[in-house]
Amino acid sequence: MTQLIAIIRGVEAENILEITEGLLEAGVDTLEVSLSNEQQGLECIRTIKIAYGNQLNLGAGTVISEQQADKALEAGATFLITPGWDKELAKYILSKDVPIFPGVFSPGEIMQAASLGIETVKLFPVSDLGSSFIKNVKGPFPNMKFMAVGGVTHNNIAELKNAGCSYFAIGSDLVPRGATKKDKEKIKKNAEGYIKLLEEV
Repeated sequence: MTQLIAIIRGVEAENILEITEGLLEAGVDTLEVSLSNEQQGLECIRTIKIAYGNQLNLGAGTVISEQQADKALEAGATFLITPGWDKELAKYILSKDVPIFPGVFSPGEIMQAASLGIETVKLFPVSDLGSSFIKNVKGPFPNMKFMAVGGVTHNNIAELKNAGCSYFAIGSDLVPRGATKKDKEKIKKNAEGYIKLLEEV
């Protein structure tokens, strides 16, 4: 999985292949398709899976129930991301032998995730938590990997990486909400810019 994860939200399935192509050309091979619009998200996952299933890591985000988890896996998702901490949902997803990156916002939630054997958690919204929080929780959780989500931009990605984040999931600043085929080159350029920033840190 690359350090950079593209969050796809509000994109119609008819536009998703060109967007995926642009991301792959830039070197981004990990996509999170949000289920905030469940039907739209599932259609995108199915479409990507058929065309590029062997070329990328395809996940579903904004998973809030066992039913959604099942639907996403049936559509072709290979990992699941939740917006917040739900121990029972996390245990259910783990029982499917599927990687889960649960949203957390406190040391207590990180500790609960660690107790289930989860190795990477999503700090969300990371713009509210800040780099000092990340540095502080790295102490008691030195083996936990952190995925920065929510407010990651060109201006703070280096700071977040230096604070201890391993992965960076970026939404509208990388793939605009409701993007279409016409946005392919813009998205590719966005991705290349972020990759360059991460390489320079």
